[in-house]
Amino acid sequence: MWRSLKNWFYSLWTYADLSPDLRLRRRVNRVLRSRPNLSASDWFQTYWQPLAVARPISDFVYTQLQTVSGLDFGRVQPGDRLQADLQFALVCWFDWEVTLSEAFANSFGVMLEPDFNPDEFETVADLVLFLNRQIFSINRF
Repeated sequence: MWRSLKNWFYSLWTYADLSPDLRLRRRVNRVLRSRPNLSASDWFQTYWQPLAVARPISDFVYTQLQTVSGLDFGRVQPGDRLQADLQFALVCWFDWEVTLSEAFANSFGVMLEPDFNPDEFETVADLVLFLNRQIFSINRF
């Protein structure tokens, strides 16, 4: 009985450590609110088309990073720093990169795990361009 209760308390502490910081997420979204909210199409045309990023990659990032982070990605810009500005490590679940990798594999048939280390990317643009290179490296688009 005592062991079960002890495990339950440890589970609560662990859950809190692995969960997103919802207060910080709201704060980041509040800062982003001062920017225009672009649709996925406008986000692609404004930021990624000039950089020759494939439209499916732009759409994937727009929807998937919004899903894993809870941030309004229509307001996110390429130069936003994943950690310093968007606080990704804190606003996402602890395994967001695994979720993103699985979604990428399901969407494009490309596994990211061996090459994917989110700490290598300073900005959203760094991440988007990496994902774009993964697709073009297998000549899919």
